[in-house]
Amino acid sequence: MLKTEKSRHKIKNQKYMGNYGEHHYGNISKVKIDKIIETLKTNGSTVTGNNPWTVVTHNAGVVLEGTWDSSTLILSIVITGKNILVPPSMVWAKIDPLLTHIASLQDSELL
Repeated sequence: MLKTEKSRHKIKNQKYMGNYGEHHYGNISKVKIDKIIETLKTNGSTVTGNNPWTVVTHNAGVVLEGTWDSSTLILSIVITGKNILVPPSMVWAKIDPLLTHIASLQDSELL
């Protein structure tokens, strides 16, 4: 691989992984996905796409990408952008408890 190809490959992988890791959440149904997107929009986030979704939170420069596997009910989230002053651990500290809680709910509790 040429040096420029290696650089492009590295940049592509860093962009995809956000260089901040990827978290996975199980037991996320379509009902839960719809509720998560609705709540994000209600709280001022811009959500684009349709699996994968890009979420611009308008908070500390945080941008997320979410992908949902309907066969396994797993939602995967990657931080693709954030303010340099915000550590990734701070972003995950907000996301992890919320999605763990949502995963524990029954769909009927969200309707």
